[in-house]
Amino acid sequence: MDIIFIKRLITTSIGRKAVMAVSGLLLGGFMLVHLAENLLLFKGEPAYNTWVDLLISNPVTPFMEAGLLALFIGHIITGVWVRIEDFLNAPRGYEARRWQGGRTAGSATMLYTAAAILAYLAYHLLTFRFVDHSMGFYQMVTAAFRSPVFVAVYISGSLALALHLSHGMQSAFQTLGVNHPKYTPLIKAGGLAVAVTMTGFALISLYYLAGIDLKAAEAGYQVVVIK
Repeated sequence: MDIIFIKRLITTSIGRKAVMAVSGLLLGGFMLVHLAENLLLFKGEPAYNTWVDLLISNPVTPFMEAGLLALFIGHIITGVWVRIEDFLNAPRGYEARRWQGGRTAGSATMLYTAAAILAYLAYHLLTFRFVDHSMGFYQMVTAAFRSPVFVAVYISGSLALALHLSHGMQSAFQTLGVNHPKYTPLIKAGGLAVAVTMTGFALISLYYLAGIDLKAAEAGYQVVVIK
């Protein structure tokens, strides 16, 4: 690995924005994979526990977790750094407020949604990662989703993530120079689609909170609500 290249990358404004963009895109891709993993809950306890056990027993997983942590740290540091630079370099008065965001709700709230996502991530890790797993992962997750407090936090985190990505995905491509009249609208639409998909996390938690049994409906019966 070229240390000099990395040093030049993070010590220039363009380099920091590139790191923020690439790390953001990779994290967005990870969230799509993580959502797909959560959808295995609908396959039932054996399928979900088998997948999680496979991940835990995989010797590559610790390295993947370390890489994921590095992405988060890199994205946070460069994101804050770039925002501070934009603020310091912006002219005073009305124009100085433009550093806080652009014309959309997603761009105007990037810092706030980032803080909300970080707080939710800490809560998520304390709830699922650093706890006793003896009851089994499926039971642990579904039990958490039957808690109104946890579901409220989970929905808030999912919505913050969706709002963050609604601007972040297309902004990352623009930062990397992918800006073309023909492709930019497709990129924006794709970024918005990814953002909307993140609400799937909230829907999964609501499914278990409500106790809706869709398997009974698939078998031709009326949807049953478990009390």
